[in-house]
Amino acid sequence: MTKTQKQLDKRIRQQLTLACEQIKDNVEGFSYLTHSADLNNLASKFTVSCYFIDAIALEHAKQKNQLDYIVQLICNALASLNIHIKNNAISFLKQ
Repeated sequence: MTKTQKQLDKRIRQQLTLACEQIKDNVEGFSYLTHSADLNNLASKFTVSCYFIDAIALEHAKQKNQLDYIVQLICNALASLNIHIKNNAISFLKQ
C-alpha cells in the first residue's frame, strides 16, 4: 500500500466512523458498519455492510424508511472524499 493509499484509507475510516456514530444516534437498533475497498478501483470495489442488533430492529428501520437515510449519510460521507458509490454497494444485515 502506498503512502497516498494509506492516507486515503485513513480518511475513509474517519468519515465512515463519523457516519456510523451519527446513524447510531438517529436509528434505533443500529449496531455498526464495516467496509471493504480496493483502493485501486474504488468505484466498483467498495462495499459497506450495516449491521443491526437483530432482524426486528432491521425490519423496524425498513418500516420507518430509515435505510434511505443511512444510504444518503454514507454516500455523502464518501462523496466528501470524492468517492462515489452506488446505493447497491451498501447492504443491511442483522448480527
